[in-house]
Amino acid sequence: MTTEVQNDLLGIPPAPSDPASRALMPNLFVIGASKSGSSALHAYLRVHPEICMSREKEPCFFVDRGELEAAWPIMARHDCSHEWPAYLDLWQGGEGARYRGEGSVYYSQAPHRSNVAARIAAHCPDARIIYTVREPVARAVGHYWQRFKEFQDTLPIEQAMREHALYRDTSDYALQMEQYLAHFPASQIKVVVAEDLRTRRREVLAEVFDWLGVTPYHHDESEITERHKSPPTSRRQRFPLVKKLRDSSLWARARQHLPKQIVDRLRDASTAKFDKAQVDESGARAYLAQYLAPRRAAFEALIGRRIDAWDARG
Repeated sequence: MTTEVQNDLLGIPPAPSDPASRALMPNLFVIGASKSGSSALHAYLRVHPEICMSREKEPCFFVDRGELEAAWPIMARHDCSHEWPAYLDLWQGGEGARYRGEGSVYYSQAPHRSNVAARIAAHCPDARIIYTVREPVARAVGHYWQRFKEFQDTLPIEQAMREHALYRDTSDYALQMEQYLAHFPASQIKVVVAEDLRTRRREVLAEVFDWLGVTPYHHDESEITERHKSPPTSRRQRFPLVKKLRDSSLWARARQHLPKQIVDRLRDASTAKFDKAQVDESGARAYLAQYLAPRRAAFEALIGRRIDAWDARG
């Protein structure tokens, strides 16, 4: 199958072939999983002098455009999510870097985001892939709360876990890894355990840099602080149209011109804050623990080691 035919089947526009554009092509992908420390890792990697991480952390360029429009319409309107010049411009100035990387967690949400690994492999066959993973039950619960806060899921948590396969499939790390192993050799894929990154940050980063073949780097304390910790509170819509308005292009344009104080007031008027600790998660966690136990075992068999840090969680 020719590259042109393969691109057409996968819905990929032809990549620019001029030398300036080729010099900006990414060759490092942090593929998730969602709520597993990928944002923190993106920040830790970007300070290394041999690594240029994208200005937009999650461009989602290799996600099918229709799927992205349905799942994240705000990002789908950004040119960098579907146009090569805007996408490559995220690394402008990084032409000489050993690695140019990005970190879109939608890249490890098969089958809900289809053929992502194939798209990346078609254009970046020599890329390195870093897959951050977290205890599967805790990750799924965190994913739910993220989507709830963004008004993407309004179901009670246990019902959501049972009815929306996205949470279970994203925590099925064996399923996600298999998508990439079908297109990349195992030597180009590294698994980073979120719990290890949190408790042994410098050691884990040293392992990543060694695997990438870049020079060792000693982070200053200010460069290595904990990032993007989820707050204990969340928000729910006061009115049914809040999500539709928030995702609209009209609001996107208006927000660019409104003072932050006004934006905050509008948010407070349209949503109600509550403490997540008041929500009983026990049923959801019990269901997930039973469902995901064999999938965790499959993942550990795939990577050839048991992740002891997960035994006391869930």
